[in-house]
Amino acid sequence: MTEQLGRRCALVILAALTLATCVGLLAWGPVLLDAGMHDYAGQRRWLGLPNAVNVLCNLPLVLAGLWGWRATRTSAWPATVRLPWQGFFISVTGGSLVAAVYHAAPGNTGYVLAQVAMSAAFVMLTFGMLAERVQAGFGSRAGLQGAAVLLALATAVVVLGAGLRGSVDLRPFLLLQILPVLLIPTGALGLPGSYTRAGDWLVMLIAYGAAKCFDLFDAQIHAFTGWIGGHALMHLALAGVAGQLAYRAASATPSAPAGDPAVRAQTSLNTAS
Repeated sequence: MTEQLGRRCALVILAALTLATCVGLLAWGPVLLDAGMHDYAGQRRWLGLPNAVNVLCNLPLVLAGLWGWRATRTSAWPATVRLPWQGFFISVTGGSLVAAVYHAAPGNTGYVLAQVAMSAAFVMLTFGMLAERVQAGFGSRAGLQGAAVLLALATAVVVLGAGLRGSVDLRPFLLLQILPVLLIPTGALGLPGSYTRAGDWLVMLIAYGAAKCFDLFDAQIHAFTGWIGGHALMHLALAGVAGQLAYRAASATPSAPAGDPAVRAQTSLNTAS
């Protein structure tokens, strides 16, 4: 298979995954936010702080987000790659602060705001991958404005739907969070990149998968440890994800455009190693 044909196949797969995810969520039906989603293990107070462990476990993620934002500002990458990564780290930092406040006083508003920030982080990271491996325009200001419109539309659908039905349907946020998990490995494996390796993205996704598993077994992990639950461990694992990506940005070196044959050859070697 030629490189050009392989690239076209990867792009077709990306489009097919997007369409399939949209159709799947529509067919699934509403995914409603209910009071049970606010019931986390590890509700012990500490120094007057309610749900202290779940609140404080957001702080490493805040620090990782700040490190990543600083690293991307001074990175050797071009602006079209830096900008979406900066948006990712800003979303991570802001979302972690929102999550900390939410865990101190759980409620629907705080949960939705945290989901907005998480969705923004996923969208920005996906645009960063696309800017590097598909088209630099994804990382331009116009591209990021398009990402902001996408996020605003998803938020509007959730908020307006809640006003009409009296219940919060989380599917628009799920779409923005599930799609990147499907698109990023496909793009990282199927398309050459000049500034990151496929392994960088796969390590990030494996760590994210581990974080979600921790969250799934929140109560069981808390019963085993006696002090920390799976949801808190999820926040710590996500801090590791953000820290790994921040390290990649901090250790970046200048590179030629993705179309340079030498870069494509080196990328293939990096991926294979």
